[in-house]
Amino acid sequence: MNPQKKFGVFFLIFAVLSGIFLASAIVLSARQAESRRTIEALRGTINELNRSLDSHREAMARIEFYHFQENVYRLHAPEFSRIADAVFSLSRKHGFNPYLVMAIIFVESGFDRRAVSGKGACGLMQINYPVWKEALGIDRKKLFQIDYNIEVGLTILKGYLMETRGDIVRALILYNNGYHYSGNNYHEKVLASHFCKHADIG
Repeated sequence: MNPQKKFGVFFLIFAVLSGIFLASAIVLSARQAESRRTIEALRGTINELNRSLDSHREAMARIEFYHFQENVYRLHAPEFSRIADAVFSLSRKHGFNPYLVMAIIFVESGFDRRAVSGKGACGLMQINYPVWKEALGIDRKKLFQIDYNIEVGLTILKGYLMETRGDIVRALILYNNGYHYSGNNYHEKVLASHFCKHADIG
């Protein structure tokens, strides 16, 4: 084979090998780029998971604190805790904001379930037994029980609220005075209570 043909064959082989090498380099480069993208995506996922884990740890720490706070509160003031439980469940039953009901009890009896007024009103929500004994079939012996007293009080208040077509101020005035309005500021005391700062009262 003459030198010119040899050179041609050599050049052809070199060109083929160069093409193969270039193609391999391109494929390898593409794979490396894909690997880098995959690694970046994984890194992003790991960072997101770490943020979620930190958030979860913070939430768990808050929950543990709230449980601790609740347990300490129940141990320190067991009767007040029972009152709060009853207010929450019975307020939902009768459609009242529990903070409003806490405010009413605060003004009515100062959370003393054994309270009796000079006019004979009894318990947490100061139920006037002579006025309501027939209409509501009240059991006088149970008036100092937390749940029973709040149940009766909210039944009365709900009746007044329906009568006043949802006017809570007028309902509170009736709850305190009946139909003999004395002009006192009872409803203002209830609405000014620190409990009512959390109540959504229009």
